Amino acid sequence: MIVQKSYIDNNGRLAIPIKVRKKLKLKTGDEVTIKYNDSELIVSTFHSNIEKARNILDKYKNIDLNKELKLMRKEDAAKE
Repeated sequence: MIVQKSYIDNNGRLAIPIKVRKKLKLKTGDEVTIKYNDSELIVSTFHSNIEKARNILDKYKNIDLNKELKLMRKEDAAKE
C-alpha cells in the first residue's frame, strides 16, 4: 500500500494526487466509492468494487442459489 498526502479544499473536495490517478487509471468524471467510519476514509474505484463483487459471487458459482433459498424457506415454514 502506498500512502499519499492530500488536502481538502474550501468546497470540501478531496484532491487525488496525479501519481495515484495515473496508477489507478482514474480520469475526470470517473466514479469512486467513499467508505468511512469514525476515524478513516477509504476511496475505492468502480472497477475494484466490481472485482470484489465478482470474487464474492465466485464462491457460489457451483451452488444453485434458487434451490438453496427454496430449501431455507421450506425449513423455516416447517419450524412455524
